[in-house]
Amino acid sequence: MRVVFLTHYFPPEVGAPQTRIAALARGLRERGAEVTVHTGFPNYPEGRILPPYRNRPLRRERARDGTRVVRSAIYAARNAGFARRLANHASFAVSALASAPASGGADVVVAESPPLFTAGAAVPYARAKRAALVINAADLWPDSAVAIGALSAPRAIAAARALEHWAYRDAAAITVPTEGMVRLLEAQPSSRGRAVHMPPAVDLERFEALDRPPEHGPLRVVYAGTVGLAHGLGTLVRAAQIAGPETVQVTIAGAGAEAPALRARVAEEGVANVALVGTVAAGAVPSLLAGAHAGVVMLRDRELFADALPTKLLECMAAGRPVVLSARGESAALVEATGSGVVVPPEDPHALAGAFSALREDAERRARMGAAGRAAARERYGRRASVDRWAALLERVAAQQALRYAV
Repeated sequence: MRVVFLTHYFPPEVGAPQTRIAALARGLRERGAEVTVHTGFPNYPEGRILPPYRNRPLRRERARDGTRVVRSAIYAARNAGFARRLANHASFAVSALASAPASGGADVVVAESPPLFTAGAAVPYARAKRAALVINAADLWPDSAVAIGALSAPRAIAAARALEHWAYRDAAAITVPTEGMVRLLEAQPSSRGRAVHMPPAVDLERFEALDRPPEHGPLRVVYAGTVGLAHGLGTLVRAAQIAGPETVQVTIAGAGAEAPALRARVAEEGVANVALVGTVAAGAVPSLLAGAHAGVVMLRDRELFADALPTKLLECMAAGRPVVLSARGESAALVEATGSGVVVPPEDPHALAGAFSALREDAERRARMGAAGRAAARERYGRRASVDRWAALLERVAAQQALRYAV
């Protein structure tokens, strides 16, 4: 089976999509698939091409694990400012179509969305290869952009919805990480009958035998992930202020659209118990969690985010650290059902500060929650089982596509 991943994000960039796609590509190759990743030149989130790369029409390379990678030109832009990000997304869609022959033949094209332009480009891209198209919708765009206020112009929303439905209609399958997202897609005529629940996964081996931090002193918590509009990390900063430095020390590792404003706020208000360390490599996340008593996961109070299940939540569970979750919906249900942490209402800094205080006083409770999270991650979200599910889906749609052209 020949698989091409069409994705705006890929290592050496750092982030959940990059890590997930690289791991899936590697896992499929280990099962005998011929895998190619077609992506742009790494520039996220700083908006500059990372050395030793230079922007050019085309480059072929091999990833460290041997995966074949094709890179095409991109307009590099920081993950801030709607117009520049739009140009960034559109530029890769155009260059990917122009250089599609470079990725070779395919039985299945797997396109990542968002960005929605990538999903749109994937339709003619897959057609040209006579390949089945699978869209992995990590977020339902443009709904998520509308929910956080990043997209508000009626004409732009209408155009984005038209592109979304056009891409969905051409897909053999649309994979989503939660059951709630399946229900939302099944309610749309353009995607009805194509939505497939594909739960997220975590590399359990990365989090084996982590050291534990000292039990004395303030509670050490880590947020490791995108600092974006959807996460509301201002609530976390305010909770740290309320709880005080004797109760909690917060480390925020990551970059994104909200990072500059958050960094300025921490400096201006003199929040001594919040440290923003910027982007860290995926390989450094286990070490960050090893030095923490708990991991914190944040989502803003929007209806759409009730169907989200952040990868960072699974990483906290895999690390055996209790999760302090400021969110509602499917992620809250998981934490409560597994006993892997504490759930507080989103965008409620006083409740979050109270959770920090309670966990600081109860090391035995922290250990119990951490063990429960680790067990649940091992049982439900291991990477090997996820690759098996993906392989079965891709083989099925590839066989259906082959039969279609054979008739």
